[in-house]
Amino acid sequence: MSLETDAEASVYKKTLDSESSLEKASVEVASIEDSPIEEVRASIPPTDDRSLPTATFRAWIWGIVFSAAISFTNQFFWFRANPLTIKVIVVQLLAFPAGKLSEKILPNYEFSLGRFRFNLNPGPFNVKEHVLITVMANAAATSFDAIDIIVVQKLYYNQDWGFGGGILLVLTTSLLGFGFAGVLRRFLVRPASMVWPINLVNATLFHTLHKEVPKEVADAEALTSGLKLSRNKFFLIAFTASFCWYFFPGYIIPVLTSISWICWIKKDSVLVSQIGSGINGLGIGSFTLDWSQLAAWYPSPLAIPWVVQANMLAGFIFFIYILVPIIYYTDTWESKKFPLYNTHQYDIYGAPFNRTRVLTPEQFLNETAYEEYSPIRITGFFAICYGQGLAALGAIITHTILYNGKDIWRRLKNARQGDDDIHARLMDNYKEVPDYWYAILFIIALGLSFATVVHWPSDIPWWALIIAVVLAFVWLLPIGIITAVTSQSPTISMITEWVYGAIRPGHPIGNMIFKTYGYITVRQALLFAQDLKLGHYMKIPPREMFVFQVVGTIIASFISLGTTNYLMNSIPNICTNAAYPWTCPNAGLFGASSVIWGLIGPNRFFAPDSLYHGIAFFLLAGFLLPIPFYLLKKKYPDSWVRHISIPVVMLGPSPYPPAPTNVATTWAFVGFIFNFFIKRRANAWWKKYNYVLSAALDSGVAICAIVIFFAFQNTEIKFPSWWGNSGSSVDQCPLASANWTGVDVYA
Repeated sequence: MSLETDAEASVYKKTLDSESSLEKASVEVASIEDSPIEEVRASIPPTDDRSLPTATFRAWIWGIVFSAAISFTNQFFWFRANPLTIKVIVVQLLAFPAGKLSEKILPNYEFSLGRFRFNLNPGPFNVKEHVLITVMANAAATSFDAIDIIVVQKLYYNQDWGFGGGILLVLTTSLLGFGFAGVLRRFLVRPASMVWPINLVNATLFHTLHKEVPKEVADAEALTSGLKLSRNKFFLIAFTASFCWYFFPGYIIPVLTSISWICWIKKDSVLVSQIGSGINGLGIGSFTLDWSQLAAWYPSPLAIPWVVQANMLAGFIFFIYILVPIIYYTDTWESKKFPLYNTHQYDIYGAPFNRTRVLTPEQFLNETAYEEYSPIRITGFFAICYGQGLAALGAIITHTILYNGKDIWRRLKNARQGDDDIHARLMDNYKEVPDYWYAILFIIALGLSFATVVHWPSDIPWWALIIAVVLAFVWLLPIGIITAVTSQSPTISMITEWVYGAIRPGHPIGNMIFKTYGYITVRQALLFAQDLKLGHYMKIPPREMFVFQVVGTIIASFISLGTTNYLMNSIPNICTNAAYPWTCPNAGLFGASSVIWGLIGPNRFFAPDSLYHGIAFFLLAGFLLPIPFYLLKKKYPDSWVRHISIPVVMLGPSPYPPAPTNVATTWAFVGFIFNFFIKRRANAWWKKYNYVLSAALDSGVAICAIVIFFAFQNTEIKFPSWWGNSGSSVDQCPLASANWTGVDVYA
């Protein structure tokens, strides 16, 4: 990461020259002492202005407003066939004009709130206020897997804990990890070697937005680059275009969501539909003109380096375009009995698996009934994706040991010794959060977790909760170091499912809750640590960071659950095909996992006599595959092999299922255009506008989707029926969801 151009670096230096003498002194010190990490040196100046107000009234107000807005929006669209996820960079951009507006219109008036004093307008809106707003919103932007548990409990197992039980489940699974992050922050946040590269982009954007460039310098830069349009104006233009365009795929012409032109050749062919469908098939040749499709399943294609996208595309092609057809069309795992692509479960006769036949009234597995009925079956596509998940986990471990093992060990030792840099020493000027704050938060969250699993029918004994929490703690530091150093964040989701499925098979609800208390704790801890590192780079007082993050999480918990209850009660047949686009793909995947890992259990699913016994060997393959590429890189260090990252290749198909298959190729194509072609041919344009365009596209689609729902769909105002919006034309592949003989078993 670096300042956007050499010219901008020059502008930045000139801007610093115009600041106060105290700031100049800081710059002089920084010229002597800076971060030992080159990327950090290029992105973050080693200075601090302690006179800037931080937790101001407007920071609190805008933080709460944006936290509520992003939480509602992300949860609202989480149930769609193509979930729309607003990235926090949208808040980062929108909070800037909002803060500037407050600076212009609020009076300079001070008031007291208990022992706290606030000034409505303490001066110019500054970067530290901006960071706190963004951090609070980022804590609220995270999707809560506990919400999926609540949905699956209702739909799969006819269980409802009410709002009280639901909010405790969401809050406890979110806040447990914060206590862990506090304990390990001296390893994951303070050391200079723990870079958290993703934060460098945000930090660079903060400094770009808040640096005041003299007009003559800005004019000279515009003259040099030929790019006279400011970022703010560019954002407004792109936002308006995105907003207007989304009316077409979102309301007027849904067919633009998946253009599967191959199916036009022969619509009555199962083979052609399976090959061409971008929603229920392989998606070969299919593409989308719907930005919400791309943003829902992958990070923005404008933000990911092309070399990473190329690796991920290679993984998608191998698993989806090569391995899946081999499995399906050779009838491996009896795949032809079932449709090519979905997350449903079947019996050995090819019919939908009847869970009620094997469930006891207490929602446990009736082993006798299961033996009499049928072993469970899944599509070959779904089985391959389970194998891919295991292979990715193995590859990440081996790759990290081979490529980063020595460096991680050295940095871990440095972390123990206090691997401090100028940023850490500047942070010493602020009061650190006492350890007992984190301890109190953890104890409260753990106590409420015990109350939740004991009082409500969680199907998880108290001792199992301890195992889940210990499992999370054991994995947190190694995964945290991997994430902070390599930007690869493996999940222990499948590990937690496997552990509980092994120790308590036949308990699907307990498996879901154990899984969530295990892996979501790690994820929340990493999110907390990542934002703490951003505050570290931006010199935000740690105590204010702590409070803003916790408040953002609590706000999001209530709003997410309230939004879920509203949708569950207002949309008929939600989470079924009849309610398209409200088909709940993530909840469906969560439910399928609860059946396979919880109800049936890994002991049966991977048993030696099981049809799917071989899937477990994907884990071994993942462990071994990075080794030859590592050896090739050692032998040919300057060849193209050095760009291959097996974990990234393995993670390419990670959104599948339930993502539409037309997404990956379209996503990579857009990435190639912007992050390879434009980046090389029009580098100045790319550096000035690329990330702004990404944020504008995200926010334009989000606002338009909300308008469409409340103005048209919720009031049942339908666009006149025509070819572009009829139900059968959305995918243009009418037989893609059928099995090989053309029978749709879910018709």
